[in-house]
Amino acid sequence: MLMVTTIQAKEGKFEDTIRALKRLKVPDGIKVREFLGLFGEPDAIIVFEAPDEKKAVEFVCLIASSVTCKTSVALPIDEFKWTK
Repeated sequence: MLMVTTIQAKEGKFEDTIRALKRLKVPDGIKVREFLGLFGEPDAIIVFEAPDEKKAVEFVCLIASSVTCKTSVALPIDEFKWTK
């Protein structure tokens, strides 16, 4: 399953947040496809694959302890069947 997590650093903690994310140990079963810093808000985005919701939550919890983040399931646009 493909997931997208947006990350917003706490006020005044941008550099610390990015350093911590660079050192983040990715758990077995998680494949990070993209880790991108953004100009503007949010500060960063991680696109990753997880075998199931449980593993995705475990990974996001490693990140969420020090930042504000939002995670969504991502689908290829062709899988939106109701929009022919």
